[in-house]
Amino acid sequence: MEKKYMILCVAGQSNAVGYDESPVPAGYMARFRADRIFQLGFWGGDNLQIIPLGPCAQSFQDMRPYGNPANPGTGTRGIHLPLAHRLLECIPPDYDILVLSCAYGGTGFTVGQLGDYDAASMTPAPGIWRWGVSSNYYRAMCDRIGYALSRNPENRFLGVVWCQGEFDSEDAVGHGHGFDAMTADFFRTMAEKFPGRVYRGDWNRNIWYNMETVAYWHSYHECPQIWAHYRSWNPDTYVEIPRSADSNEVNGTGITAKLRAAHFGNDAFDRVIAPLVAEAMKRRLAVPDAPEESSESRETAV
Repeated sequence: MEKKYMILCVAGQSNAVGYDESPVPAGYMARFRADRIFQLGFWGGDNLQIIPLGPCAQSFQDMRPYGNPANPGTGTRGIHLPLAHRLLECIPPDYDILVLSCAYGGTGFTVGQLGDYDAASMTPAPGIWRWGVSSNYYRAMCDRIGYALSRNPENRFLGVVWCQGEFDSEDAVGHGHGFDAMTADFFRTMAEKFPGRVYRGDWNRNIWYNMETVAYWHSYHECPQIWAHYRSWNPDTYVEIPRSADSNEVNGTGITAKLRAAHFGNDAFDRVIAPLVAEAMKRRLAVPDAPEESSESRETAV
């Protein structure tokens, strides 16, 4: 029987891809239990293979050409590895974590076109497309989660971490409608196909975590309305990120975007963002503390 995995999906646009341009410090991988953290490959021959998760997750967008010159070919960093590491304490020791990164920079619900989809390889056509119920990104996300669950009947789903909204800044209402329709379809579809496969939960809003984006966007056009909608959609899974969290303005290169303030950077995913998202997820995932023994039971045992 294949190993057992808890499946974590990270989806959305650029800050879900992870555009941290800062150098990968020496000993970075030693911070994490990398022996228990894997990803579902996406690039080339890695596609649909379970492979180790390094500093840069294999996502719909290939970030290998955009890493810091100090680490050529490594790519940029995101929330994937530090978040998975922090969730290990919430799962049984005979399980590992399998991360699916389903994100592409510059995407939204009201911008772009619907792209082609290859169902056999579960890959959207390369490029910036539109999210939504009919989106190739959404189809790939659902199919890949289903594929990961189907590899072992004991595999379980941990949740979706979603970061999205900046490119719908001119149409917050349209963004909200698209998001609501897509998530409703996600919960309904997955509940029908994979009942009982969510770890400590079910296919509903309590397994979908809406993570705030970098500070720059919070006063940009209608972006505040977008995050207000996310908060009201489910306050219990809404993750506030301090406006002080570093962007690529610190230790960034500008290679992913000239506007360095538009993306988290300077190791903020590990230092700030992953701990906050993990805290929100642990409210559902964490095993309750065992009740303390009474003095009477201790005396009896002696």
